[in-house]
Amino acid sequence: MVSLIVDAPTAREALVALKDPLKSASALIQLKAMSILGALVKNTGHHFHVELATKKWMDRLIKMVRTTRDSRVREKVLQLMVDWEQMFQLQLQLDEFSIALHRLKAKGVELPPPSEKGTRRSHRRQKSGDTTVNCSTGAERTLTRKESTKIPQTAQLTAIEILMTNIQADMSNLELGIQRPEILQHEVADECRQHLQKIQVVLSTDLPDQAMYEFINMSDQLHELLGLYDALYTDGTAAELALDREVSELKKLDAQIRDEDEAIAKKETEMAELQASLKAAQQELRLAQDETRQRSLRAPHNEKQKAMYAKMTQVVSNCVNVKQAASDLKSRMMDELEKMKQENAKFQVELEDSLMEFPVLMEKARTGESKAFLTLKKLYTIEVNTRKQLYNKLQELRGNIRVYCRVRPLSEKERLQHSENMMQYPGEGEIVVKDGAKQRAFEFDLVYNDGTTQEEVFEDTKPLINCVVDGYKVCIFAYGQTGSGKTYTMAGPHNNPGINRRALSRLFELVAERKDVEKSIVSVSVLEIYNENIRDLLASKVDDTVKYEIKTHPQDGQYVENLTSFPVQSLSDIDAYMAKAEKNRSSGRTNMNEHSSRSHMVLYVVVRTTNLQSGVVTVGKVSLVDLAGSERVGKSGATGDRMKEAQCINKSLSALGDVISSLSKNDSHIPYRNSKLTHLLKDSLGGNSKCLMFVNVSPASWNANETINSLQFAFRARGVVIGTAKKNVVPS
Repeated sequence: MVSLIVDAPTAREALVALKDPLKSASALIQLKAMSILGALVKNTGHHFHVELATKKWMDRLIKMVRTTRDSRVREKVLQLMVDWEQMFQLQLQLDEFSIALHRLKAKGVELPPPSEKGTRRSHRRQKSGDTTVNCSTGAERTLTRKESTKIPQTAQLTAIEILMTNIQADMSNLELGIQRPEILQHEVADECRQHLQKIQVVLSTDLPDQAMYEFINMSDQLHELLGLYDALYTDGTAAELALDREVSELKKLDAQIRDEDEAIAKKETEMAELQASLKAAQQELRLAQDETRQRSLRAPHNEKQKAMYAKMTQVVSNCVNVKQAASDLKSRMMDELEKMKQENAKFQVELEDSLMEFPVLMEKARTGESKAFLTLKKLYTIEVNTRKQLYNKLQELRGNIRVYCRVRPLSEKERLQHSENMMQYPGEGEIVVKDGAKQRAFEFDLVYNDGTTQEEVFEDTKPLINCVVDGYKVCIFAYGQTGSGKTYTMAGPHNNPGINRRALSRLFELVAERKDVEKSIVSVSVLEIYNENIRDLLASKVDDTVKYEIKTHPQDGQYVENLTSFPVQSLSDIDAYMAKAEKNRSSGRTNMNEHSSRSHMVLYVVVRTTNLQSGVVTVGKVSLVDLAGSERVGKSGATGDRMKEAQCINKSLSALGDVISSLSKNDSHIPYRNSKLTHLLKDSLGGNSKCLMFVNVSPASWNANETINSLQFAFRARGVVIGTAKKNVVPS
């Protein structure tokens, strides 16, 4: 069973299967589960070790140590963790074992010494190869060479195991030498290159699946280390030569792809000709069969008829043979065509992989860009833009939620605190958050930096607004932490309005342009969700006896019962209603924002259009949602009523996150009813609607955690498929 764990998905499945036994109340079941986990660590490959060496699993094991009442379980868990830390002490990717043991020591837990089995395996990793790491002091390390013939006899390594151990030792020495140049031995790099050749030879033999996987993994790691070594210890000329080689390889791949495309087109033409010939032969066969059938009804009476009958029989036989030959030829042609398509797909993958490596090569050769390199860079940019356009078109056809990311400028308070701008924009639709030494990259449909104007943002939103007059449902909402610029994006100041006012202005422009062929009636409603209660912001007075319940119409979808709606004929009418709504909206002061929105506000605009020629009536609706800001109570300084408001806001935003997560996983049940917000947005997130999400983030390093959380939420939302929206036509 353990030999099947050769990749990350199967490793995760194995760990998931052990979660419930480890939580069992029975100490015997827990001991058996820990024994199985220890066997998996011992006998599986690198992927399983990486999946286990995570903070979540270390927390789970630490919790077992602290909560179990059975001393055998506690001792078993501690012994395995100490052995694992000893086993993987030279592998930097698996340092979570060491971190977990330090946490236990800090809490006063007494750790057992490493078992003989764990120590022997750790020593075998360090000593059985061509190189070893000797520690003369706690802070100094030196590299020495040993002969491969000095492998201990007790290890009883096979030739394959010896080669694996030698490769791991040389890789560790090269990695340590790169980190500390004063102890680097350059001949180690030559040894690693020789190991690459040996791996290619070994991979051509018949190996077990586990050994094959480990050699492939070693080969990838060697390529990565040698690439880093070459980048550090070779001059710019080598980088240019590498770039020229990549360009040459790309040209060859492109030529091969064109040749394959031409060959496929030729084969398809031949296939069409063969199919035409086959149809003609089949027609001839049918005619011959009909003639034969008619002649068989009457027996031949003379020699002439007998000769004719024999000739017809021969024709029928020839037609059958032609049909069989054509069928065989078609089968062979289809097999050859499929093979050529597979080769073409392989070349396409290789070409894409090479294109993905271009940014690294361009960085290496930035000091000596030649004319050929600039041309190649231009072609690469064209290729990236083309792929993004095709991807956006695909997303529109699939009906995905479109996500635009907008970064606000640093505030005056943040500048006075000397907060750093942690945002980078490597390419169109891409954003990188630099949090200390770590970098997190995200990709969205569009990314606006801190210098983007309100006009530029709305210009990309305008096509969705045009769809409202055509009878489609559109939902636009802004998500982000408190003070990230959501209300500025959606509402904006009076002298520089945001999406709401510009969208409504565009609606009235379209209505005026089509007044000769269409008659449109525009109405507006505004509500807020405050502390999980719906409030009508346009109501003439507050009436606690009126209940605002969310109902579902079979055609119009979600609506709020008893919500007031007012017809509008101009933008000034809407400005008056919006001023009333903003006055009635709940807001308050927090440490994060001087005028923080303490509720979710939804502006509904319904356009009922009648075609004056055909009489067809369509109903379009745009929902403009300004969500309250997500925040941490301790950071925002909320107390009293502000604390209660923050709890309700975070609860509804958490429910929105659960809905997005369920939609991205295509779960059978979507928890829309967990909050009023998600219930109200049901037909926008999972129904017949076109949905656009703005994720607003702060560039300040002080808000790094909140910014990364917002971007992760938006990235999940981008993968949600809600289906292609349809025009809402009123039945006649």
